[in-house]
Amino acid sequence: MITVLRDIFLFKGLTDSEKQKIISQLPSASYFENGTVIYSNEHFPNAIGFMISGKAFAVTNNDNKLYMQTFEKGTCFGAAAIFSGDKKYVSTITAKTDAEIIFITEQKLKEMFREYPVTAINYIAFLTEKIRFLNRKVGLLSCSSAEDTLFKYLSSVTDKSGIAKLPKSMTLLANMLAMGRATLYRALDSLEANGYIIKENNLIKVIKNEKNS
Repeated sequence: MITVLRDIFLFKGLTDSEKQKIISQLPSASYFENGTVIYSNEHFPNAIGFMISGKAFAVTNNDNKLYMQTFEKGTCFGAAAIFSGDKKYVSTITAKTDAEIIFITEQKLKEMFREYPVTAINYIAFLTEKIRFLNRKVGLLSCSSAEDTLFKYLSSVTDKSGIAKLPKSMTLLANMLAMGRATLYRALDSLEANGYIIKENNLIKVIKNEKNS
């Protein structure tokens, strides 16, 4: 547990002794069996959860239950919800495997921010990156076609060599982009046929920076 917590974003810039002091004051990890709902519209303990072991996943709270994200060891959820005053959580988070999670409450975070101001800066930086991610998602939703949506997504997740960093499966990618798998595959074929991407050994390389350019 200590090894995982030492590397979380909150503690960037702290000394080892400062990290150890904070960790010693945190509550014990909570255990969740596979399939247990952790956060939902009805249950939100106003805390940020850090994955110590296992996996969890988030889906939307609407009838579609669209996949949003998977959380693994060292990642967290709930950061954007605390300090909002809202007692309902925006999605449903469920344990994908047996999992251990450390919860840091809003009150504990306030105490941490006062004693170690750099943790507040780290928190703001983390939320800023989340906002940038959501802005990219909104941009995807405004696209006029499946091809445009897919191309804009691929262009946003490429590395320096143009290789797109994709989810582990096409099903996850289709869910992320709110389209069916068949639509996704047609969009991929269309982009490749028109020279915007190249599919090589399960990798996708973007070869044009802008569609219709």
